[in-house]
Amino acid sequence: MTINRQLLLTYLYLLIYICLSSGVILYNKWVLSPKYFKFPFPITLTMIHMGFSGVVAFFLVRVLKVVTPVKMTFQIYATCVIPISAFFASSLWFGNTAYLHISVAFIQMLKALMPVATFIMAVICGTDKLRCDVFLNMVLVSVGVVVSSYGGNPL
Repeated sequence: MTINRQLLLTYLYLLIYICLSSGVILYNKWVLSPKYFKFPFPITLTMIHMGFSGVVAFFLVRVLKVVTPVKMTFQIYATCVIPISAFFASSLWFGNTAYLHISVAFIQMLKALMPVATFIMAVICGTDKLRCDVFLNMVLVSVGVVVSSYGGNPL
């Protein structure tokens, strides 16, 4: 595969991710909004998300065999899968709960700050080194998204 084709494929994946991520945000806001759907149960919506993700993953791995299944010991499962699953489920739950109280623009603004927060935590935990150029790029992009998302009273 040539570099140009690989780059184009990478941008296509990024575009698909951005569209799907935005779609999930808008869908969650619509479902949880008392104005439209009237379903104020963020943890139930989180369970539906997690169940659907599990079914799709099972179908992709066991039926379509997109990737080869990995043999996991209990130790690997307990130290790698459970913590990530717990953090992801918590993220969905608290994120869905936030849709009950704040606007989509404000949620997008908060999501734009996540790379900066993640980078700072990685530096604090010692898994990444502080690089000013990377940090300044993230801050610049985050500030741009904050400014473009603000548009009015976010609360």
